Amino acid sequence: MMLKFHKEVYNTVFRDPRENFELRETTSEIRYDPISGEMTRVFPLKHFQFAPKDWSNIVEESRERICPFCPTMVEKTTPMFPHELVPEGRLRHGKAIVVPNLSPYSAYAGITILGSEHYLPLKDIPADLMVDGLKAGISFLNTVKEYDPDKGRYGSIGWNYMPFSGGSIIHPHMQVLAGPVPSNTHRALLEGSRKYFQQYGLNVWAQLVATEKNVKERYLWQSGSQHWLATFAPRGIGDITIVFEGKTSLGDLTANDLKEFAVGLKRIFGYYDSIHLPSFNMALYPAPEQTPDYWLTARIVGRFTIFNYTSDISSLQMLFGDFNSIICPEQIAAEIEAPIHHIYADPTKGM
Repeated sequence: MMLKFHKEVYNTVFRDPRENFELRETTSEIRYDPISGEMTRVFPLKHFQFAPKDWSNIVEESRERICPFCPTMVEKTTPMFPHELVPEGRLRHGKAIVVPNLSPYSAYAGITILGSEHYLPLKDIPADLMVDGLKAGISFLNTVKEYDPDKGRYGSIGWNYMPFSGGSIIHPHMQVLAGPVPSNTHRALLEGSRKYFQQYGLNVWAQLVATEKNVKERYLWQSGSQHWLATFAPRGIGDITIVFEGKTSLGDLTANDLKEFAVGLKRIFGYYDSIHLPSFNMALYPAPEQTPDYWLTARIVGRFTIFNYTSDISSLQMLFGDFNSIICPEQIAAEIEAPIHHIYADPTKGM
């Protein structure tokens, strides 16, 4: 059963003051996510370009304040987990440290501090540092699930890079959450997968990958177990979906899977940097246990502001629940397929 990639195209006519009030026609689209059914809007803006973002002032201001994640402060200012959960108080892997979130928004909430550098430009984030962070986060989620199977049932890993993404601290870090219920999007993906399997006896993610490969409009590349796609119904600019073939939970990921994922992220970061997209959100959505209807998936989407002070999130997203993109996913895919990888001569160096 082939998935349906449904979209509706609308033409709008108005008299344009920029063209002496001549009639002008423009198009927009409404698209529906083939798995969750979520609606999004695509209204391409011609000749739209981001201006390069200079973070230097913000970074310097943040250095003048106390950064709890920097090496001289982390032991003094970050909290520690209860001994019965993490005997050492903080969980470490390589250059990454997981500490409790002082403002938790789940039953178990950790922050994974990525290395000692207070600020890392997007294109300079090392792949090995991302692997350390992911391994540390996965270890924490495994620890929580063993300690409290009910309240730690649904785990996830998120990443807010720089202030435009909602990140409140410049120092690179990830969010690691576990609770008795999944987030709204996480739940929609799990439920959509289960319903499709019950109806057709097929894994919907396998169908998604097969369909996108056949269409050849948004499929980017395969790296190991991972399929990288420009998301059909994007939540923003540069919305990329990563499907881990045959993997269900974070525990299924091998060291090579994490390495391939980090290298793929560096390629996406290279694309973001090339178009001056300065910030991003990322999330990993695992299933709580082994199941034939679901494959582990991740998503990354670019974040920005308009005129350097207006957020890309408005009432349309926050209150009406409609996401949008001003660049078509097919255009994103075509641009990423250009030789962006040449920006990084050796993306695995140091791993």
